[in-house]
Amino acid sequence: MPLDEIYVTYLNGQSRGRLATVSANGSPQNKPVGYRYNADLGTIDIVGFDMERSAKYRNIGVNPAVSFVVDDAVGEGAENMRMLEIRGDAEQVAAGGSHLIRIHPRRVVSWNVDPGHPGLHTADVAGGAGAPHSARTANPSSRAPRSPARSPRWCSTCWCAAAAPGG
Repeated sequence: MPLDEIYVTYLNGQSRGRLATVSANGSPQNKPVGYRYNADLGTIDIVGFDMERSAKYRNIGVNPAVSFVVDDAVGEGAENMRMLEIRGDAEQVAAGGSHLIRIHPRRVVSWNVDPGHPGLHTADVAGGAGAPHSARTANPSSRAPRSPARSPRWCSTCWCAAAAPGG
């Protein structure tokens, strides 16, 4: 299914990510890769030199569960880091003599990707592209506990602290 437009914009503004796969013997592998967002299918497509011979390509043939991360820094400190993790199922695709890995997103975890709602957000991928912010499934329990004096007010739409009044 398509990702929210804010995530698509972030992905299209970057050029590299890291793909984590698991081999048949359970060993993890995490490699830098080039990618493109396939808007027609709502997938992340990963290509590479001799892809069909790579460990990551073989790994998804055995275990299709993957994690794909794109991140960058727009300044110093955690508040200036941005990250988008896409968890999903991958498939091996052979077309026109080339091979690629196609990721079908099912869960998104982001940090500071949406300038209007900074902080941590998690969402199950549902609905069409550009689904309203309120359609995202937020998970505030994934945040580290804070002392009462530092507890933010949570936005009722997406559970971000920065967008909440007085937050």
